Amino acid sequence: MGDVLAVATTGVVRGRDDVPPLFRPPAPPGHFVGRDAELDGIRPGVTVLTGAAGVGKTALALQWLRQRGSGAQLYVDLAAHRIGRVLRAFGLDVAPADESAVFRSLVARRQFTLLLDNASSAGQVLPLLPSSGTVLVTSRQRLDVGRVAEVGPLADDGRLGPLLDLSYVELPERQARLYRLCAWEPGAFGVPVAAAIAGEPACDVEDALDDLVEKSLLTEVGDDAFGFHDLVRAHARTKR
Repeated sequence: MGDVLAVATTGVVRGRDDVPPLFRPPAPPGHFVGRDAELDGIRPGVTVLTGAAGVGKTALALQWLRQRGSGAQLYVDLAAHRIGRVLRAFGLDVAPADESAVFRSLVARRQFTLLLDNASSAGQVLPLLPSSGTVLVTSRQRLDVGRVAEVGPLADDGRLGPLLDLSYVELPERQARLYRLCAWEPGAFGVPVAAAIAGEPACDVEDALDDLVEKSLLTEVGDDAFGFHDLVRAHARTKR
């Protein structure tokens, strides 16, 4: 049953106890390597991981949550979900003007470790920060919020290639072919583009792309959009 959240602006509202599945952190990439220093640099409080698209900010945050995070964890992709949707998933239906206050109370009272992914501005993040606890933020922008940690391009220290080779040889043929062909697309791409590249029906391609995401060889970068980490793309382009 839900507990009670007291919020000054809205009175008393009720919400579910557990984190809804849609807002639980996904698993980090299975081939995560080479970010030990960055992992060590994340501390309690607010940390903003900033860097170029595809550099691995989200993967780093998810790996930290898996290895070093504590308690219940809440993941919100700010590019995909509005805060009102998060609250409704918890069973909280409040006026739009009160959403940020209710969200802060929810996070603070449950002592969630919070990941705010794909933030576009400090103004988007600041109203959502609880008064205490650990918050990770990823953004392409350098936000003036908390501690800022620059995430640069990942250098292959020799461990990544063999891991990707192992993942690749286990792929069914359709997935392996998509992995090779889509790597030549320079940016993010959707199912229609991948289907055109492969010359296959969109329904079959969509299932194969989802499988590549599950195997951490491809990343979802928005609603119905996919992309490669730079080093994974480079690996895929070597395959024939």
